[in-house]
Amino acid sequence: MEAVIFDMDGVLIDSEPASKQAFAKAFAAVDIEFTEDMYQKMLGRSLKDIEQFLARYYEDAQLAQKIIEIREYEFAQHYKVYPVDLKAGVFDLLDFLDSQNLKKAVATSAKKNVAEELLRQANLWNRMDAHCYGSEVEEAKPDPELFIKAASRLGIPPEKAYVIEDSQSGIIAANRGGFVPIYVPEEKDEFPAVHSYKYSLFNNLSEFQHSLCSKRS
Repeated sequence: MEAVIFDMDGVLIDSEPASKQAFAKAFAAVDIEFTEDMYQKMLGRSLKDIEQFLARYYEDAQLAQKIIEIREYEFAQHYKVYPVDLKAGVFDLLDFLDSQNLKKAVATSAKKNVAEELLRQANLWNRMDAHCYGSEVEEAKPDPELFIKAASRLGIPPEKAYVIEDSQSGIIAANRGGFVPIYVPEEKDEFPAVHSYKYSLFNNLSEFQHSLCSKRS
């Protein structure tokens, strides 16, 4: 293996609470109940994909656009007040990957201007060898375009790269792109008991690092 490609939200940055809160405010602003079931339907998708989903779900494109606009505003406001929280073990894993001469990339569904600001605040932007954003691709996860573009920027074939994801759509995208999927879910494995997707399951990044140490020792 030659590289690790990281999803950002929920893998490097603990942004899910802020995102969920921003969506809750957006739904409240348009007087629609925001349920956990609805949040799970949106989790792991790009905002563009979520907007299309909401437009279909509510049969109202203008409503969907308004929800996304409010969510983006509230999310940005959050990080003007509060610092960026990292997931446990991030810097230890990055240091280990550097020691093993493994390349690193971030591939996030977030827009470039939003993601870069968060990565810079978290002192992660300069730790990556390549960056790829949702605003740079045509297709959202579970399409593998985002990961394929990141691998191209690293100059490696997909089968030589781990992809670390916290969402089902990301794991499916990694499978479809020919990568080696690493699943670190927020809470538990959300895949059904019977499915066709391959991945290695870890509780956190430290467990994944330990697995790499074992393989490379």
